Amino acid sequence: MSPDFFIIGSPKAGTTALYAYLAGHPQVCMSSDKEPNYFSGDQIAAQGLYYKKKNPKTLEEYLQLFQPKKGNKISGECSVSYLFYPGVAEKIYQFNPKAKIIISLRDPVHRAFSHYLMDYSLHLVKESFDKIVLEGEKNDSLKLYYQQYILLSQYTEQIKRYLNVFPKDQVLIFIHDDLVSRPEEELKRLSAFLEIEHEVSGHGLEQRNVTTAAKSPLVRWLYKQEQFRKFLAYFLDEKTRGNIKSKLFSKKHLPVLSLQAKEVLKALYKPEIPELEKITGKSLQHWCK
Repeated sequence: MSPDFFIIGSPKAGTTALYAYLAGHPQVCMSSDKEPNYFSGDQIAAQGLYYKKKNPKTLEEYLQLFQPKKGNKISGECSVSYLFYPGVAEKIYQFNPKAKIIISLRDPVHRAFSHYLMDYSLHLVKESFDKIVLEGEKNDSLKLYYQQYILLSQYTEQIKRYLNVFPKDQVLIFIHDDLVSRPEEELKRLSAFLEIEHEVSGHGLEQRNVTTAAKSPLVRWLYKQEQFRKFLAYFLDEKTRGNIKSKLFSKKHLPVLSLQAKEVLKALYKPEIPELEKITGKSLQHWCK
């Protein structure tokens, strides 16, 4: 079953919750690997991006991730790297010109820091967020971090790459605030866009990937290992994993966003807000305040 739609980003903006909702929908087949990165894999590898994840390299490997069940009408995947890298929109269009594209945006400052906290909790970054914000653009050792946290929040050009390739009616944009404050209404938009029946979730979109930090260095080191996390996911159900994590992890052990970094980033992102408002049809002035 070849994918009909793609959730392409941005990271830390509710995409995991959208994936989980659709994965539980009886008419939808989602890829078994949440983020295959098939259409961006070459660029990720060329950059030497620090997420050590094995991505499918051949079309056969990629399509094997989609195993439809009875009742599935459409299939899709969720690779948040697709939004950032140039050329990916064209690759997806060549693969399926009728594909539907789903984008979720979040306050760029909050998204940037949330992304940093996720990597910090996984022991993937040791430098302070302030240092990355202030020095990352010119410091070669920090450039990949600057890309992942700062540049990924510059949405305008990333979105335009898709609007220049796909018809506008094949692109759906969510705002993270709306997904949190009125989830059922936004899920109805999603269902209509994908032409599937709306499944009432009962509790809206559950928050996923909420970042916490390990209370001890040993636990933090173990959690950094992808194979260890896969081991837990294989043998323990989600509720059990959540109970264990609540005892070993805490938000209190996370860094705090400094006023200096916040002001620098607000000044960086503010100029593109008017253009984003035109693209989304939403008022986003609160992102600057």
